[in-house]
Amino acid sequence: MNKEVTSFCTDKQTTEDLNLLGRYKTDSVFSLFNRTRTKGGEQLLEQYFLHPLTNAAAIEERQRDIGSLVGKLLVFPVEQKEFEALEQYISSFAPVSKARLFTEVLKRKSKAIAGMKEEQEHVNALLTDGLKALLQIRDWLRGTLAGIESGYLQNLTRRYLPLLENKLLELAEKDIAEGNLSVIQQGKYESFLRGADHETFNQLLRDCHELDLFLGIAQLMEEKNYCFPVINQGKQALLKLKGAYHPGLKKAIGNDLQLDSRQNLLFLTGANMAGKSTFMKTIGICFYLSHLGFPVPATEMETSVYDGFYTSINLPDNISKGYSHFYAEVLRVKDVALEVAGGKKLLIIFDELFKGTNVKDAFDATSGVAKAMLDYKQSLFVLSTHIVEVGALLQQEAAGIQYKYMPSLLDGNATRYTYTLQEGISDDRHGMMIIRQEGIFDLFPSKKLCNS
Repeated sequence: MNKEVTSFCTDKQTTEDLNLLGRYKTDSVFSLFNRTRTKGGEQLLEQYFLHPLTNAAAIEERQRDIGSLVGKLLVFPVEQKEFEALEQYISSFAPVSKARLFTEVLKRKSKAIAGMKEEQEHVNALLTDGLKALLQIRDWLRGTLAGIESGYLQNLTRRYLPLLENKLLELAEKDIAEGNLSVIQQGKYESFLRGADHETFNQLLRDCHELDLFLGIAQLMEEKNYCFPVINQGKQALLKLKGAYHPGLKKAIGNDLQLDSRQNLLFLTGANMAGKSTFMKTIGICFYLSHLGFPVPATEMETSVYDGFYTSINLPDNISKGYSHFYAEVLRVKDVALEVAGGKKLLIIFDELFKGTNVKDAFDATSGVAKAMLDYKQSLFVLSTHIVEVGALLQQEAAGIQYKYMPSLLDGNATRYTYTLQEGISDDRHGMMIIRQEGIFDLFPSKKLCNS
């Protein structure tokens, strides 16, 4: 049964806005979750980040698998050198008949006797270390995991322990300890790995990659005290967050939010530096992680399953196409509107809509877009703006909107930010005070300003 019925809809703008991807970016969400010890585990994590799930059962299954490892104090059971040797051997050598294999082994040995030892030594090293890896996995399955309650781990044991308790592997410990494998020994073990169970060994590698990945996420979840979202299987839009915070901040402050089909638009205001953008990114990151089946940085979360997710937070202009920032904004809104109007169930986050044009046009456009969003109850919207007058208009003319703001407080001549959501619309007017604090006007001689 295919659990991923449809593909999750998102785009590069969204993943860059939230800094989701990037194995080489130390501050990306990907890097936060990447505690893998194998290359295959890292590649699998990348695939998960690129392909969020759109099926509740698939999300909950992944949550269960990861959750069954939390608190078990387990580490990946194979040394990196040995595991990479096993990977390389299994992927490099295809299944083969015993007669053909004997010919291959004999040919390599003959070349080694003639002085061309590289191939023989390379294969022998891969085989020896690969067998060590299988012995480590076998001992872990029947030793360390004995008595541990985890359906996920028990399935691995049932699936692979009978294969790894083969008598050949029992002999391998003695043969490996004695040094280089003889032609007969090498033929036996290569036949074991490249015979009828070759595909099972391939699947073992894939399951080890997933185990490596899940052990790291379970460790992260325990260390950071993240939670698994409750997946609401209803068709209506729902998103609840409690104590949600940005995972990239060391001393982050948690906030709560609930959006649903009755109130499907959050109208967010507040001064610059008050925390609006960070909170919107927090919403987006928690939402995205929930569709990966991963734990989220919050004390509680509940969400229905969505078709996709789009943001517009750090939208650039496009010089190569001759687009101004404003025109890029217009095109972004148009593209997202087409997706929403197509009937998809989406989360949409817009930070400071239409800031590339004059205040009057921005006012009219922002209020118009906000009103239009309210008609699409299957989707949820988060909209921030500095034009607080839009909020006053919407309060009079529209229903189904939540109004919240990030406050900024005056302590003498200094501004202090609480980073805590409050009900209502911001009335902060601290911009000129900050400009004066920085002495901007003092940089310009008054006579020049008067004569200009």
